[in-house]
Amino acid sequence: MFGKDVWPDDFYSHSKGQKVYLTWPVPNCAEGCPGSWIKDGYCDKACNNSACDWDGGDCSGNSAGSRYVAGGGGTGNIGVGQRWQFGGGINTISYCNQGCANSWLADKFCDQACNVLSCGFDAGDCGQDHFHELYKVTLLPNQTHYVVPKGEYLSYFSFANIAKRGVEGTYSDNPIVRHASIANKWKTIHLIMHSGMNATTIYFNLTLQNSNDEEFKIQIAVEVDTREVPKPNSTTQKTYDNLVSPVTPLPQADVPFEDVPKEKRFPRVRRPDVNATGKVQEEVKIPRVNISLLPKEAQVRLSNLDSQLERGDITLKGYNLSKSALLRPFLRNSLDTKGKPQAGTDETKDNLEVPQEDPSHQRPRGFAAARRPERWTTPAETATVNGRDHGLNPPPTQPVPKENLSPLIIPPEGRMPKEGDRDRAEGNADSHVPVNELVPGRRLQQHIPSYPGFLPWEKNKYFQDLLDEEESLKKQLAYFTDSRHAGRQLKDTFADSLRYVNKILNSKFGFTSRKVPAHMPHMIDRIVMQELQDMFPEEFDKTSFHKVRHSEDMQFAFSYFYYLMSAVQPLNLSQVFDEVDTDQSGVLSDREIRTLATRVHDLPLSLQDLTGLEHMLINCSKLLPANITQLSNIPPTQEAYYDPNLPPVTKSLVTNCKPVTDKIHKAYKDKNKYRFEIMGEEEIAFKMIRTNVSHVVGQLDDIRKNPRKFVCLNDNIDHNHKDAQTVKAVLRDFYESMFPIPSQFELPREYRNRFLHMHELQEWRAYRDKLKFWTHCVLATLIIFTVFSFFAEQIIALKRKIFPRRRTHKEASPDQIRV
Repeated sequence: MFGKDVWPDDFYSHSKGQKVYLTWPVPNCAEGCPGSWIKDGYCDKACNNSACDWDGGDCSGNSAGSRYVAGGGGTGNIGVGQRWQFGGGINTISYCNQGCANSWLADKFCDQACNVLSCGFDAGDCGQDHFHELYKVTLLPNQTHYVVPKGEYLSYFSFANIAKRGVEGTYSDNPIVRHASIANKWKTIHLIMHSGMNATTIYFNLTLQNSNDEEFKIQIAVEVDTREVPKPNSTTQKTYDNLVSPVTPLPQADVPFEDVPKEKRFPRVRRPDVNATGKVQEEVKIPRVNISLLPKEAQVRLSNLDSQLERGDITLKGYNLSKSALLRPFLRNSLDTKGKPQAGTDETKDNLEVPQEDPSHQRPRGFAAARRPERWTTPAETATVNGRDHGLNPPPTQPVPKENLSPLIIPPEGRMPKEGDRDRAEGNADSHVPVNELVPGRRLQQHIPSYPGFLPWEKNKYFQDLLDEEESLKKQLAYFTDSRHAGRQLKDTFADSLRYVNKILNSKFGFTSRKVPAHMPHMIDRIVMQELQDMFPEEFDKTSFHKVRHSEDMQFAFSYFYYLMSAVQPLNLSQVFDEVDTDQSGVLSDREIRTLATRVHDLPLSLQDLTGLEHMLINCSKLLPANITQLSNIPPTQEAYYDPNLPPVTKSLVTNCKPVTDKIHKAYKDKNKYRFEIMGEEEIAFKMIRTNVSHVVGQLDDIRKNPRKFVCLNDNIDHNHKDAQTVKAVLRDFYESMFPIPSQFELPREYRNRFLHMHELQEWRAYRDKLKFWTHCVLATLIIFTVFSFFAEQIIALKRKIFPRRRTHKEASPDQIRV
């Protein structure tokens, strides 16, 4: 839609031609392969596929790296910061560092792989912070010969003292040169060479511009020798100015990290761990005691602990610890009372021991140490934590009779060791396998952790029903098939068609980065579109056969505008002659010949350039036949040439003189066939409308605040979402605020268009006309029948009145008369 007034000159102007509005780049031909990597002289792995035409030919056969073959030409023009695309160098050495091709140097982008000394720090793309590590040469006004010390292969020349900027430059073909470029931002010329090459001389032809914007040319010769200088035996420290490092690491900020002490770490979670001996920490377990024998105060405290555990104020572990600390004095006192008569002997200890078996059935030491005491024989069981014994008493050494147990302890029934356990332990002892060591066995396919958690709701399993429901739901969903994964994967046909057309244009007009035309109305020239369809007839016919959007469609606006911008008109020599022939006499005068010389030669024009052009015309007039150089159709003129041997320079003479036409073709490049102007995105607004209400409101308010000429709202609403109706209401309110008067093509709000194609509408109209006709016929018949039924007598009377019946008089027959 239009946000502001739009005029025809927004699409086309007679002075500049068609106006082209471009937005985002064309999608990459392959993942990880931008358009600027195609046909850049380096075989990129991401672009080495058929969709990218094998990196535009960079990865095809022996063509990979061919731009760097020696002898490929030694000249090149340089813009502001542009690289010197020279073919010199060694074919097998196309990288100055791992991951940094020579073509990446001086490409106006700081490549981190090239920001090293061996690559000259990306030839100035990464700034001048490390220029002190390169060899510097300062260009002087009256000096043309410079010498780079032996062993130096990374250097740069500063022209800040003699010029403001560099215009262009060339240098001699030399295999020692890896890269050369001008960085006008730093006013430097960067020369990166191959190391280990013999002494040679490189000649530079530079065109510079001084502070008065006047161009001047200089030629300099640079003697280089990149062979390594033998190192002396004595160790000498190099100065900072001559410091050369093979690899300069990137500066990294040292961020100090302080360790947080354990006492300040939160939350403090006590989980089961493994100590140094490999034993797992065990929970404190309280034996069953006779509470009635405890003092009343202890009974009250135990009941409080039980109530706190029930309410969830404390965990089970805390309950066990508190109860153990509460019962410890009473259990110890009871045991001390029982063990006093046997004090001082080996058989009476403060700790209670498991009743052991007969000495003949004694176990090895390792087995006895690993075996747990029976729970009914100890007042409280603890485990060894971090290699220390945290039990209430020292480890037992002698058995204690059952009658010596504390009267508080109630021994459980059925907890005596079984004979099977003893036999199993004896088998382990005989096999000399320690119990506390891991025995190799089969690997379990699934391990269910037995750790229940440490929080009260985890211990009491308050949310266990929800967890069980989640598990059952997962089991049910495991048997469902997702149609999105099992069915056909939908593709982005719009992006695929853009790649398809871009590939066709690459094959026709060469590889270049292209952008997608804006989503807006376009003015199409029928003649240009007809030429485009004549150039690609099969592709447009294939597009016409597609009933829906297809990945091999010829994108209408994209193909049209890039044909408009890429079509080239061959050079017309007759048109060049007409431009130079200002008096339209058909013969070039001395002044017009000088104009032609300025078009085909570099300025300033010398006498040799002018006389050389005249000699070419004189030689061609002698070699060409007379019918080409004759003046039959040329009117006589009073012009006389300075050189009497110069014949009349006619159009036929210029167009048939090959040396002159070669110079014209070299000076005049092919021009675009159509004029165009690439516009910015200032007058374009593209909004992707989704289901987020607040985001949509912000997008529409931005259009209200900053109206553009061309506004596109792309419907990407999830119509099954609960906020879809709200988004539609916001959109309708926006449309009514921007366009309060409905269009003549807009249906009323209570109507909906139920036809997708025109033939459906036409069929419905034909059916409606037939139905209307037969309906009218039936109604007319019913009306006639009704009228005749109710007004039959009146109709008959009216008929008799209007059409009366005539009376007939019959004459008597003579046969009927008798006498």
